[in-house]
Amino acid sequence: MARGMVEWAHGCAGRTVTWSAPDAYVLVDGVLLRMVPEPPGLPPGTAVTVRHDPERQRLVAHADGTADGTEAVAG
Repeated sequence: MARGMVEWAHGCAGRTVTWSAPDAYVLVDGVLLRMVPEPPGLPPGTAVTVRHDPERQRLVAHADGTADGTEAVAG
């Protein structure tokens, strides 16, 4: 994924659209992005916050209200 897209999406709110383990597709501001769901297996329609994970070098969709310490970003 292009670096600019990672920077643009980091911290954005989105919703899962589909899941195809281990990845999920998340709609963020009209753009469909493939990323890793946390926790795994998030169903479609789940509200998430997008974060970049430098260790995995991937975007990660954190379910809102999970214990990862993130808060939903209004969008």
